[in-house]
Amino acid sequence: MIRKELVNFLNSIKKVNKQKILVLPDGYLQDFDEDGEIFIYPGFDIFPFENLDISPNIKANRMKTLYALLTKKNVTVLTTFSSLIKYTLPKNEFVSKKIKVGDTFDLESNVPYNLGYNLSEEVTSPGEYSKRGFVRDFFIPIYEQPVRIELWDDEIDRISLFDTYSQRSIENLNEVEIIPGSEILKFDNNLEIYEERLKKYINGTNEEEFLTLDQFNTLPGIFYKDKNTILSYLNEDRNIYLINKEEIIKSYSEKEKENYEMCDTELKRKIYKMFSGHNLEILNKIKYDEVKLTLEKIYFIKPKKEDKRLEYIPLIDWEDLNEGDLVVHEDYGIGIYHGVNKVETTLGLREFVTLEYSDNSKVYVPVGRLDKLSKYIGDPESVKISSLNSKRWKNTKQKVKEEIKLKIKELQKIYALRENQRGIQLFGDSELEEKFKETFPYVETPDQEKSISEVMKDLESEKPMDRLLSGDSGFGKTEVAMRAAFRTVVSNYQVLLLAPTTILAKQHYENFKQRMDPFGIKIALVTRHKTPKEKKDLFESIKKGQVDIVIGTHALLSDLLQVKNLGLVIVDEEQRFGVLQKEKFKKLSEGVNFLMMSATPIPRTLYMSISGLRDISTISTPPVGRLPIQTFIGKYSDKLVRTAILREKSRGGQTIYIHNRVQEFNELYKKLQNLVPEVKITMVHGGTPKKEFIKSINELYDGNIDLLLSTTIIENGIDIPNVNTLILDDPERYGISQLYQIKGRVGRSNRRAFVYFLFKKEVTPQTKKRLEAIKQYNEPGSGLKLALRDLEIRGYGDILGIEQKGHINAIGFHLYHEMLNKLLFEFGIKKEKEIQRPQTYTEIKGIKGSIVIPESYIPNSIERMRIYRRMSVAKTPDDIEDIRSEIRDKYGKLPQEVERLFQYALIKVKANMEGIREIEIGDTYISFKFENDVNPIIEKYNKYSRKITFYPETKELISYGPKDHMKYMEKVFS
Repeated sequence: MIRKELVNFLNSIKKVNKQKILVLPDGYLQDFDEDGEIFIYPGFDIFPFENLDISPNIKANRMKTLYALLTKKNVTVLTTFSSLIKYTLPKNEFVSKKIKVGDTFDLESNVPYNLGYNLSEEVTSPGEYSKRGFVRDFFIPIYEQPVRIELWDDEIDRISLFDTYSQRSIENLNEVEIIPGSEILKFDNNLEIYEERLKKYINGTNEEEFLTLDQFNTLPGIFYKDKNTILSYLNEDRNIYLINKEEIIKSYSEKEKENYEMCDTELKRKIYKMFSGHNLEILNKIKYDEVKLTLEKIYFIKPKKEDKRLEYIPLIDWEDLNEGDLVVHEDYGIGIYHGVNKVETTLGLREFVTLEYSDNSKVYVPVGRLDKLSKYIGDPESVKISSLNSKRWKNTKQKVKEEIKLKIKELQKIYALRENQRGIQLFGDSELEEKFKETFPYVETPDQEKSISEVMKDLESEKPMDRLLSGDSGFGKTEVAMRAAFRTVVSNYQVLLLAPTTILAKQHYENFKQRMDPFGIKIALVTRHKTPKEKKDLFESIKKGQVDIVIGTHALLSDLLQVKNLGLVIVDEEQRFGVLQKEKFKKLSEGVNFLMMSATPIPRTLYMSISGLRDISTISTPPVGRLPIQTFIGKYSDKLVRTAILREKSRGGQTIYIHNRVQEFNELYKKLQNLVPEVKITMVHGGTPKKEFIKSINELYDGNIDLLLSTTIIENGIDIPNVNTLILDDPERYGISQLYQIKGRVGRSNRRAFVYFLFKKEVTPQTKKRLEAIKQYNEPGSGLKLALRDLEIRGYGDILGIEQKGHINAIGFHLYHEMLNKLLFEFGIKKEKEIQRPQTYTEIKGIKGSIVIPESYIPNSIERMRIYRRMSVAKTPDDIEDIRSEIRDKYGKLPQEVERLFQYALIKVKANMEGIREIEIGDTYISFKFENDVNPIIEKYNKYSRKITFYPETKELISYGPKDHMKYMEKVFS
């Protein structure tokens, strides 16, 4: 949404060739994006002395604005009065430097830290930097992507922009300009000024130990001799406009009162008063124009921004594996993980993963065989550590394998029925669909495009579509559903969309209607709020085919519903509906297409997807600018709740407070009114009358209330970018999937969101694990990981029946999945390209020399394990080359031992593709052992060898006498 009069005023002053600042009341800046002509200078999103970092986007916007004022004459800046008069980095201390390819660069320099950049393992947000060997990464605020600088000795060899998601370079540059990463520079003289001032104010108080450098993020003024505001950056020839001065002064005064209140000691109040900035008296010293505008909102579609990110599918997350965790080795069974160790063997330096089994037995797994290793996911309480001196593990695997075979025979019957069933084919209208696509206000993410393509192919297929679309809340599943629905309607069929709550159904209705009204598509909403007569009339229209898309809650499951020409059923948050409820729609129309959507699929759905009974599309790429949510877990306190609500209000945002006991609502409502009298509060729950319910939700959407007190009725459906704080008490009452869904109600914009899970009494160890899992999987796109973690915490439940639950717990989810995949391939249910890993792996024995990734090249052991794992499960030479180019880009030129590692990895993949299960390298020979059904092309091996011998009975070929084993194998597999 945008302010019409404000936009018109902005357009009217654009042609004025000077620096211009528009000062707005608090809460209006979020309607605008920086676009190269308009710059945003927002206030901080935390209170003074809070031990939190300022949102990276806010830091970047502020630094970008200061830089623009230093370098451009015609600039328009939008800010608030508080930001206008608060101290910032002084103009004379704003340092910048251009560096280009060929320049010298000091590897040991502390300049990034001095310039206010935060050291990070991986650079993903503005103001971060990282260092790896001869590579330095910076996210400089004036660039849309972070910058990678690669050195050769002390000379810059390459400069590139790289993608934060895949960490791969996307564009080479000849030069780059480095500016400060934040307003607080940490050169020695700045830190000395800070320390001297702090000592002066502390002066014998006992507060010194409680004040740390990180608590001064919002007070850059304490670090500098000169006290400058953004006004110091402006030219003499400038225009300052105060939009609605009275409202500005009122919102500034309220915010200052909150800031002052949050300074909970006299010392903090003194420091804040001295170093935060000017006060209202500054208005008497600056020249400005007053402008009165009516700031009502209108709906407005922002122009699309190009998404330059690369498609990236992350593999196993080794950071999820900690010492002491249970792991599964395909050959040895369930053991305890004890980290990674380097060992000097007779052949050379190697890295091994150490596993412990019963009786303190140890197994050292070469990192080249990590394909056999996986984290145990099952019920840890019901499993025993395997013994190396027993056949129990082997027998268990065989038993599970036989049971899977029986299950697959049952699946084959279902699969055959599915293959033989005729579906409703929908080919649509390419011209109309292109026009509809153009109304999408964003650029599709790579995996969103892929999901749309997969769904469209399904709709054109002769078989009915049965697809799960998995992706976090706000990642774009609805757009995929809209494209499918549009295709269906222009193919002259009807669509049903089933949602679990009235709020979510209403939201879908509004979104679909807004996009599809211009195309003349008729959409109806069916919820419990409809009167019996309204429902009867609506069902009659649906039966006659007068409605194209029907969106509703459980009311759609009525026996009265008849659809004239049903072509597609969409079920949102499928985990909220039972199997029978979903199956009911299949009776409405033979061969109907099904699209299920979920952020955290239920175990049964996960199983159906991996077994091939249901296709799956995954949207794991977050929208551009989406930030991780800050999650707090702890005991409830009034002070914490008040701070959280006021922080959100002070940055113009809104808060949701979830409490799930309706009988306590009135009491809690009164308590919140007393706790935060400054905010406007309303409440909703399942028993709220229809008109009151709709009014409250509309007030939230329109930004007219600051705090919504609600039950989990808003778990699905609230999609308001301005709601970015959520408080939930009694989190022990919820499961992981529900907590994750609730958490997804916030963080739907490029502003940082806060979620508080607050308990009022001690919680069980299992609840703590659930809450820590929610906190751990903090990155956007973690829904599928969390579904697996949920299984790990609470066991499997009834996925395939009690019997199968026991088998999964006995060998772990990953190995069960692996065995199931192989057998599905053998039985012809899955094609080879659908299998994530090769059916077998070639093992190379007897390699001489060091074949490890040195710590000096990649210091992080987790990252090294991730790379070893990816190499060990690679299927094709392209996979190996992709890994090689990625680490070459990220870590710089490959050391000799890493080059050798990749040479052998490439040979291993090529040998695997030719059916070789083992290569043994001796002093005077190389032995190749083939799979039983493979006959080698003898001439190829004979061509580069002095003598070869082939033993048909053992399928072993021995080549004698090649002088250079590596060159021989490279020629053989070329």
